[in-house]
Amino acid sequence: MKCVSSVSVVGLSYGGFVAYSMGVKYREFVEKIVICGSGVCLEEKDIKDGLFPVSDLDEAANILVPQTPQKLRELVGDYVQEKRELIKAIAKDRNISELPKISKPTLIIWGEHDLVFPLELGHRLKRHLGDNAQIVVIKNAGHAFCAEKAKEFYNVLMSFLVDSKPPGQI
Repeated sequence: MKCVSSVSVVGLSYGGFVAYSMGVKYREFVEKIVICGSGVCLEEKDIKDGLFPVSDLDEAANILVPQTPQKLRELVGDYVQEKRELIKAIAKDRNISELPKISKPTLIIWGEHDLVFPLELGHRLKRHLGDNAQIVVIKNAGHAFCAEKAKEFYNVLMSFLVDSKPPGQI
């Protein structure tokens, strides 16, 4: 049996928090990290300052957790209450200065017109990570850019993960 010595992780939206945490916690095991449209850098003050496109975290929970049974099945599956609590906890007491830095190559992919986590959060994450990170903005796409612009997303992702080429701007 062959063992895996390293992995690359890709996290979309909620999953970006998981991918980021893995990059910090398992730095010897994680080779590359891709954060896609995830509010990893969202701070509590962003809610008050109006950067987050909702007035409070309860409103965010209502937007991000589908309100019809069909949308619920399609988009989130089970654990609705847990996901509501996760959304509320995202920005609570968060301060980017306390966010550990990832030392591995990191690609940040964001939809140009993301209404869930504004593009500014992607640029903030890039500044926080410095030279270890690069950001690619998918033009004319929102939070669901991986579905809206699937081919462009795939090309950028493969360029970074497989070809080891800088993906560049789309």
